[in-house]
Amino acid sequence: MQLRSLAAAIAMLGASAPSLAQDAQSEPDTLNRLLACRSLSDDAARLACQDEHLAVLAQATESGRIVVVERRALREVERASFGLNLPSVGRLGGILRRNDTGEEAAAVAEVETLEDGSTATYDASGALESLVGVPVSDVSLRNGMLRVTLGNGQIWAQTDSTRLPRISNRALRDGVTADIETGVLGAHFLRLSNHPSRRFRAERVQ
Repeated sequence: MQLRSLAAAIAMLGASAPSLAQDAQSEPDTLNRLLACRSLSDDAARLACQDEHLAVLAQATESGRIVVVERRALREVERASFGLNLPSVGRLGGILRRNDTGEEAAAVAEVETLEDGSTATYDASGALESLVGVPVSDVSLRNGMLRVTLGNGQIWAQTDSTRLPRISNRALRDGVTADIETGVLGAHFLRLSNHPSRRFRAERVQ
């Protein structure tokens, strides 16, 4: 996802987050009431119930009071913004990962294979935890610190004193990948495939 598209998506989702939070608190039963119609054994009563609550749901979505966001789209934004300090994205993700009791839904960790061959790992709450095997397009040195440009356009800069050898253009042509994982207190760590034993702390700069 290009930065311009990412910015537009974040702006849209960030603007939606407060309304989603308000809807989640003030009208949590809009969809649940529609789903509850399935429990009615009488066909006529069930259809009448569905018609009534479908109309309510349609009105809510058309007015923008309820916004439907696909999990796939949310995950794409989370991956594109991985490492950036964007509270609106995190807040929106937390809202959408909650169940109807207001608690985060229990789930097992999940791994998703992406188009570039890398994998994204989500923790038990559904939050993005790591990106593994992301193609690297360039590695440079700035003031003795590595600056890694990924194939997806993200740029990560080393922030610790870990000593790392220079990566040749030949190695890049042969194919270097990066693993990025979240640490404690919002830290991120990066590991390059040609030096897998050396993990260094890094921050997303673009």
